[in-house]
Amino acid sequence: MIYVGESADLTTVGFPFKHRRSPNWIDRAGSKYNLHVAYFEIPGGLPSHRQQICEELMAIYDPSCNEEKFEKTWKDEWIGEYSTPVTDPLTTDRDPNTSH
Repeated sequence: MIYVGESADLTTVGFPFKHRRSPNWIDRAGSKYNLHVAYFEIPGGLPSHRQQICEELMAIYDPSCNEEKFEKTWKDEWIGEYSTPVTDPLTTDRDPNTSH
């Protein structure tokens, strides 16, 4: 993950190739044909919801093309322990509990 951002409409920010950060992404990918894009639509999500998700992703993954930097803010006691089929560990070697 090299960039995290949010928008109500991706076409208004020129996503992906007219976005102001796209030259950085293409450079990192080697060409525009190697660039992979993922998005997550939040049904009924407000801009504040999208921004909060972005800030948490930036705190955990520290994407290199983002100018903003955030510290990890979640505390275990806010959520408590629980188990569901989707609470397996992340599929990345990044540990959100250590500094980068």
